[in-house]
Amino acid sequence: MSLRSHRIVHPRLNGLLAARCSSLGQSYRRPRALEIVYETRNFTTSVTSAISTAGEDYRLETPINSASHQKPSHNAFTSSHSVEEARQTPISRTEPERTNFDELSPKHKAAKPRKAVSHRLNDRIVQETFIANGLDPAIAEIVAQRLNRAIKKELNGRHLDFNRLRLATLIRANSLYVTKKGSLDEWKLMYQQVSTAKHLGQEVANKAAVPGLGPEAQRLLEEKIQVDCMGSFREEWQAMSRESKISVWQRLAIWLLQNDTKLLLEFLSVTTEGDLRPDFTMLVDCLCYLDHLYYQKDPNWLDNWQNGASTYNSIIESCLDPYHWPLIALPQRGLRLYARRASHDALSLGLKVAKERFIGLKSEVILCFAWHFTLFGDVDRALESLALLPLIPMEQEPDFDINSQIIHRHCCKLLTLDTVEKGSEGRNFKILPQLLEMGIKPDRDMLNVVLHNAYKTDSQLGADILKFMEGHGYNLDSYSYLTLLSHAVARGDRSKVDSFIREIGSNEDLRRNPWIASKIFHSYYTFTVKTMDADGDPSAVFYAMLDMYNQVHDLAPLKELTVVPHRYVPRSEGTKSPPSTVALYLVLATYFRCQNRLSNVQRIYSRFRELVAQGHPSIASMVKTDHIYNEFIIAFRDNPRGLRSCIHVVEDMLGLPDVLETQDGETVIPEKPTIRTWTLLLSAFIYNNQVSATEKIREMMDKHNVKYNAQTWNTIINGYANAQNIPATAAAIKAMEEEGFTIDSYTMNHLRYLRDPERLWIAVEELDQKALEISEADLSPDSELGVFSRQEQFDQLVDNGLQKLGNRLSHKA
Repeated sequence: MSLRSHRIVHPRLNGLLAARCSSLGQSYRRPRALEIVYETRNFTTSVTSAISTAGEDYRLETPINSASHQKPSHNAFTSSHSVEEARQTPISRTEPERTNFDELSPKHKAAKPRKAVSHRLNDRIVQETFIANGLDPAIAEIVAQRLNRAIKKELNGRHLDFNRLRLATLIRANSLYVTKKGSLDEWKLMYQQVSTAKHLGQEVANKAAVPGLGPEAQRLLEEKIQVDCMGSFREEWQAMSRESKISVWQRLAIWLLQNDTKLLLEFLSVTTEGDLRPDFTMLVDCLCYLDHLYYQKDPNWLDNWQNGASTYNSIIESCLDPYHWPLIALPQRGLRLYARRASHDALSLGLKVAKERFIGLKSEVILCFAWHFTLFGDVDRALESLALLPLIPMEQEPDFDINSQIIHRHCCKLLTLDTVEKGSEGRNFKILPQLLEMGIKPDRDMLNVVLHNAYKTDSQLGADILKFMEGHGYNLDSYSYLTLLSHAVARGDRSKVDSFIREIGSNEDLRRNPWIASKIFHSYYTFTVKTMDADGDPSAVFYAMLDMYNQVHDLAPLKELTVVPHRYVPRSEGTKSPPSTVALYLVLATYFRCQNRLSNVQRIYSRFRELVAQGHPSIASMVKTDHIYNEFIIAFRDNPRGLRSCIHVVEDMLGLPDVLETQDGETVIPEKPTIRTWTLLLSAFIYNNQVSATEKIREMMDKHNVKYNAQTWNTIINGYANAQNIPATAAAIKAMEEEGFTIDSYTMNHLRYLRDPERLWIAVEELDQKALEISEADLSPDSELGVFSRQEQFDQLVDNGLQKLGNRLSHKA
C-alpha cells in the first residue's frame, strides 16, 4: 500500500463509530455518513456508518403520503374482496413500500405526529360489506362490536386505512367461533387444564372445565375421523353448517390433544381448508401444544410424520397461513412458531404479507424472522426483517432497544454471512453498512465478526480494523485473538504468532481458554513439528508440546492412551480442564512424528479402540471427524508391517455404529471414511510398492460409492508411474480427464518417474483414438456389441486396447 493510501486510510478509520454529539439527547433527522476508504491493489473498500454515541436518540425520517390519510368512500369499503382473493391481489397503496405505519412515535419521526386513531367501524357499513362478499349479515353486528373493542385495545398507535379494516373484518367474519359469545374464554380454560396436566404428567385437575365429546362429536370421531380423516371426514366437514362445526370442533380438538396427537394433525389439516376456519388463537394453542410437549421431547415422530404430501411443517404452514393472520389482536407466539417451522418460501410469504397488511409484529417475532432467514442464508430478507425494528416505538418494547444485547447477537449471526461487493463507490461490505444505517452501533462482538470478515478479504484491511478497535478502547477477547492467530498461522507469519502469544500470556483467562490453547498448539505443530529440523531432538519437541498442553488441560486422557512417558514430570499442577478434541489430536500427531516405532503406534491404537468402545468422554468425541484415523494411517504407512493395520483402521471406521453415547451422556455421530481416508490408504500401499493391492482398495471404494478427487487420481497415477506400468498410467490419466480433472503440476511430478515418457503419450493417443471411434460408430442392433450399453461398449474397447498396447510395448521392449 502506498504512503498516500495510508494517509487516507487511518484518519478515516478513526472516524468509524466516532462520537458526533457533545450532549445527550441531541438528535438528527438523517445521521451523517462517515466514509472510510481503504485502497489497496487498485480497489477501494468504503464503509459507511451512522452510529450514535451512548444516549443519542436518532430519529428516522419516513416520508408519509398525505393521501393515505384521506377517508375512502363507502363504495371502496364495500367492494367484494374475499380472503382468497387477497392471496392474488396485493393491497394497493400510494405510500412508499418502506412506510409501514401512517403514524410513527415521536422517537422515530422528526415532525410532530398527529394522534394515531384508527377508524371506528360502523355497523351499517359492516353489514354492507358482509352482503357484498356473500356473508351472513346477521352476524355483522357482533363482528363490528368485537373488532371495535380490539381496535381500541390492540392497535397501539397503528393506523389501518379502510381497505385494511375491511380485510380485518372479512378475516374475523370467517373465524368459526366469531358468533358464539364466550367461546374463546371456554377454550382457554379447557386448554389450560389439558396442557398443565400433560406437562405435569397428571390427570386433569378440573374435569368439569373439560366437557365430554357429546353424541355428535363421538359419532364423527368413531365413524369418520378414526376411519378416514382425510377422506370421508373431509367430505362431511365441508357439508356441515357453521353452527354444526361450532358445536363439535372444540370438543374434538381437546379430545385429540389428550388422546391422539398424531390424528390431531390430520384433523387440523381438514378443518382449516377453505375460508371458514377455527379461531386463529385455538389453532396456535393446538400446534404449540404439539411443538412444546412432543416435538421438543421426542421430535422423531413429528419429523417423520407424513400423510401423502403433508408433513408436520407443511401442516403448520397451512394452518397458520399468513393470508389468514388477523390484522388485529394477532397471537405473536403463533408467528414465532410459524417462523421456526416454515420453509424459506413460506417464511418469505409471511414477511411479505405482514408488510403489505401492516400487521403489527413485535420485536421478538421480527428477530425470529431475521434469525431464520439468516439460517436459510437469505441476507436480503434478514435485513428486510431487521429494518422493521426501528419502526416500533421504544415505549412499547423498552427491552428491545435498537442497540440492546439481543439485537446485537442477531446482528453478529447475520454478519457471519457478510461479503464484499463492488459498487459505484468501490468495494464495500454488503451487510455492515445497512446495519449501521439502521442506527445499530456495533459492540465488540460485532466488530470481532467484522475483523474476521476483513481478514478473509484482505490482510491490510484486517490490520486496519484491528488498529481501529485498539484505538477506540475495545479490549480484545478470545474471539479476537482466535481470529488473529488463525490468520497469522494460515499466512505462515511466525513473528506475528509469537507476538500474539506473548500478549495472551499476560492474561490468565485468555491463556486458559481451550479454543485459544488449541490454536496455540496448532501454531506450534505447524511451525515446529511439521517442519522439524533433521538435526533437532524429536523428544524435546514432543515434551515441549506436552508442557504446553499440561498448562491448560488434564493429562489423564493422554495417560489412558499410554502416550505420556513414565519419566515425564508435569511442570504445572492443579485442577485442569478436560482437553478439547483438537488438543488431543495435535498431541497425538506430534507424538507420532517424533517417534517412529510401529509397536508404539499399534499399542496406542489398540487402546484408542477400547476407549472409544467404552464411550470415554474425551476420546470417543474424537471420532466425530476423520482426522485422528487419518493420522493413524499416516503413522502406520511408514512401515511395510503396518499395512494390515491401515486396513484395520478403515474397517473400524466402517464398523462403528451410527450413534455413540459417551459415559457423560453426550451423543456422538462417528465419521465414516472420507475421500482423504481412502486416498491415504491408497498411498500407504503405493508408498510401500504394493501397487497390485491398490486395485482391491479401488474395488472397495467403488463398493462404497466413493467419488475420486484430484488428489486420489494423482495418488493412483503416482503408483502406476513408479511401477513403470504405462498402460495403467495412461488409463488412469484418461479416466481422470473424463471425470473433469485436468493434469496439474502434481501429476507431472509423478510422471517424471517414468523411464520412457514418450511411450505414455503414445498410449494416451491410442486411447483417445479408440474413444473417438466409439463416439462416431453407428452400431446396428444386430451387431455383437449392440446388446451392451454405450458405457459397456467403451469399457470393453478400452480393455482390448490396453491389452493390445501392453503386448505391443512388451514386444518392443
